[in-house]
Amino acid sequence: MRKFGVLLILILAFYFLPKGVIVGINEPTSVGFTESASLSSHCLFTIKIKSWFFESKSGENNVTFYILKNNTVLANYTLKGVKGSYLCLPDGILLYAYYPGDAAGNTSMVFLSHNLTKVWERKFRGMTLPQYYENETLFFIKHGSYEQGVKSCIYVMNLTAGNFTTKFCPNIPKGFRISNVKVIEDRLYFVATYVETKFLWVRTNENLYLIKEGSVRKARVASISDSALGAGFWVDANDKYVVVAYFLANEEGKKKNGLCVFTSEYLIKIACKSLDKTPENVKIEGRTTYVKFRDGSIRAYKIIAP
Repeated sequence: MRKFGVLLILILAFYFLPKGVIVGINEPTSVGFTESASLSSHCLFTIKIKSWFFESKSGENNVTFYILKNNTVLANYTLKGVKGSYLCLPDGILLYAYYPGDAAGNTSMVFLSHNLTKVWERKFRGMTLPQYYENETLFFIKHGSYEQGVKSCIYVMNLTAGNFTTKFCPNIPKGFRISNVKVIEDRLYFVATYVETKFLWVRTNENLYLIKEGSVRKARVASISDSALGAGFWVDANDKYVVVAYFLANEEGKKKNGLCVFTSEYLIKIACKSLDKTPENVKIEGRTTYVKFRDGSIRAYKIIAP
């Protein structure tokens, strides 16, 4: 029985304790950082947006999109919302209106072909915004809120057909936020931030998720006591590692800045390192990770692991 207990401890240690280290190195830091979402608003047409508020019992807000060519209006579409935006993609034009700052506010969308005919129209429950485009596939994030108890979700849509190929909402009680998505080949990474309450204590947690071929894995990145007044994270990955740079700040003025490394396939934590400044982005090349900070500086770190 005693041997079994020792074996169990060793197994748990293998899966949950760090298995490497992250060390700072002196390397050229003239690396390029790209945003996680490859979206473009460059259009063949000129698109002008006007917001309207109609005085009535319901007090409706609407956004009208005017599509022009050579100063001539070719088409116009009106959607419910406060703020309007658009994307010009290889497959067509996406127009959408939403309620900024309100996770419970609905989002209205219409997708047009390049000859400006309507392909599909859809309303999302909650603030759901496009995040990433690749090969006729558009990734959306429903922006949750733990203050409002709204859960966050990821939707993957076949853009021309207008139907979802994937919909995933992490099984987390109450509300939470997904604010970053990284797509690497057939793998989808993101971090969910949520508040956990038990009896007399409150804690904000960040979990890293991996979705691949319908299966889901997760791993804890970091946590801080109380509700987070500020939280941010950036994810990058290659065929061997996933790196997450993060910051957390709570109501008591406590802050955490850090960098964590996981295996790319199983999210086994390799190592974590505290940072003395607030990160703004992260990039991995081989075993070297580059962190860009808010002050504009860039530092390089080497992953030392089996």
